[in-house]
Amino acid sequence: MPLRIRPASPEDASAWLAMREQLGADWVIPGFETDIERFFETGLIDNLPHAVLVAQDGEDCVGLAEVSLRQYAEGCESSPVGFLEGWFVEASHRGRGIGRALVDAGINWARSKGCTEFASDAEMHNTGSQAAHESIGFEKVCEVVCYRRPIG
Repeated sequence: MPLRIRPASPEDASAWLAMREQLGADWVIPGFETDIERFFETGLIDNLPHAVLVAQDGEDCVGLAEVSLRQYAEGCESSPVGFLEGWFVEASHRGRGIGRALVDAGINWARSKGCTEFASDAEMHNTGSQAAHESIGFEKVCEVVCYRRPIG
């Protein structure tokens, strides 16, 4: 069976969760299994409309893209904006165009929802992610440093 990009189904829940865990500690959210179940019922994650796309190679899910509709994204002039929330391809499958295919499918979903722009972000230290974004046509629009101050 050739590689296929398709919407995630409830049967993909464990693969979705496993790929999220490989994205890093920020993506490991206690109780996310409940969010996955709710997504399949409502199409929402964190109250935002989402598409979850998987890359399937044979019987295995080898890539993932979580795409949302946001009201605003840095550097964009329209609303809503399609936003690439999370993007992952198994290391053994990288360099084959799977990441680009996942993003293209996300762009098509956002376009079908009326979006004219598509955005994403990457942490400043994650140069690999930045290079991947730029290699498929994203342009850097700004750099941001975020701050926090406890007040309690």
